[in-house]
Amino acid sequence: MSVLDRYVAKTFLSSFLLLICVGVGLYILVDLLMNLDEFTKDESLPAIEVLRLIVDYYGYNIPLYFSQLAGPMIALSAAFTLGIMLRNNELVALVSSGLPLQRVAAPLIMCAVPLVALTVLNEEFLIPQIAHKIARQHDDMVHQRDTGVDCARDERNAILHARRVDPDGRMWSVIILDPGADGRPEAVIEADSATYDSRAQTWLLERGRRYPLENQVKLGQRADQTATRIDEYAFGLTPEQVSLRRDAQWVDFLSVRQMTDLLRAGSLPNWSSLNVKRHIRLTEPAAHLIMVMLAIPFFLTREPSNVIAAGGYALLLVGVFFAFMFFTRQFTAEPRFAMLYAWAPIMLFAPIAVLRLSNVKT
Repeated sequence: MSVLDRYVAKTFLSSFLLLICVGVGLYILVDLLMNLDEFTKDESLPAIEVLRLIVDYYGYNIPLYFSQLAGPMIALSAAFTLGIMLRNNELVALVSSGLPLQRVAAPLIMCAVPLVALTVLNEEFLIPQIAHKIARQHDDMVHQRDTGVDCARDERNAILHARRVDPDGRMWSVIILDPGADGRPEAVIEADSATYDSRAQTWLLERGRRYPLENQVKLGQRADQTATRIDEYAFGLTPEQVSLRRDAQWVDFLSVRQMTDLLRAGSLPNWSSLNVKRHIRLTEPAAHLIMVMLAIPFFLTREPSNVIAAGGYALLLVGVFFAFMFFTRQFTAEPRFAMLYAWAPIMLFAPIAVLRLSNVKT
């Protein structure tokens, strides 16, 4: 790397580190100010316990905030780096020495690639591992939310109802409609709670009871002599899949491999939406790099220019790119065109970004 490469890369990376820390910090501060009452609902908790819950909640959410902010911050850091050089007339000196301005952009793109790769690793490996922690709501921390799942169906047509579901793999007040060999309901299984055994891939039931449907007795009012004890049940959904039925946001925490496995199962009510999200995840790295390439040509000029004006034009074009991505991602009804909807912004704006960068006048 030349002296210029090291100078540009150092400025870019330090700007990114500063911006991402400020962005994540502001994200946490604003969210905490708006939801502080959720952590303090239980007046019996001491202040130190409330503080521990806050640290626990936001500590696990930092990878999610990084994933959401990294793309725009990479583009903003690149624009900030070139904006400083433009303001100090450093680009004029470089052009005078015979250096093409595209050469100034090279270290920015070279540094942006590993940062984009870092966001991919974060989304594909780190976030899926702690998804059950990220999926928690603020009132989950003090056990104030009583949200369960209704009519979750597995591939055998077994239907699950639970009054409360924890993302860590436990359910309370469980009722399962157990199908027979023909797929029709054959029995009802009730349990006080169920815990998932990942090794055996089954649900362990606490005080599980199985009632044949021919008894025609109301749920919760069965005589003990009509029930047979059952200690486990191989319900076909994992805790992650059960949470997926409960909270649609859970899809955003899955890796591409997990999304692919769910799509192959084919038993999701929101199959088309998940298919679009999978393609969107595949296009995100390219979208991050396109934002960088759309923004930096406005600052690569051989003449002194207004930095604020250049930043405004860059923000406008990147904003159009964002708006077009948002518009295409709203079409989830037709699974046949899911790939087209996800890749349309890349196919349209990638040539524009390349042409604008290659046509910079030097």
